[in-house]
Amino acid sequence: MTGFSAAQAIIAAMITPALLILASGSLIATALVRLARVVDRVRKLAETREAPAAGELHRHEQRALLAERAVRLYFFAVVCFVLAGFAIAADHVARDGLTWLPVLMTTAGMCLIVAGSTAMLAECGLAATQIRAELAVLTSAGVSR
Repeated sequence: MTGFSAAQAIIAAMITPALLILASGSLIATALVRLARVVDRVRKLAETREAPAAGELHRHEQRALLAERAVRLYFFAVVCFVLAGFAIAADHVARDGLTWLPVLMTTAGMCLIVAGSTAMLAECGLAATQIRAELAVLTSAGVSR
C-alpha cells in the first residue's frame, strides 16, 4: 500500500471486521424484536384464558427457539469479527505469518451469519403459518375482512 504507514494499513484492514460487527448488530436487533413479538403474543394468549388453536403454542415455542438461536449465532459472529480485528494486528506483529488467522475468523463469522439468517428464515416461515392459521380461525368465526 503505497503512501500508507504500517499503522494506517492495519487500521484500514480492521475496518472490514468493524463493518461486519455493525451489520451483525442490526441482525441481532431484528432477531430480538421478532423474539419480543413472540413473547408478547404468548403473554396475550395467557391473558385471554381461551384455549389456543391447535398447534399455536407449539408454533410460538418453535419461533422463540429459532429467534433465540439466531441471536446466539449473531452474537458468536460478532465475537468472531472482534477476534478477526485482533488477528489482523497479530498477523502484522508476526510479519504476515498469520494471514490465515484473520481470514479464518472472518469466514467463521460469515458462516455464523448465514446460520443465524437461516434460523430467522425458518422463524419467518412459522410466523407466516401462524398468521394464516389465525386468519382461518377468524374467517370461520364469521369475521369479515
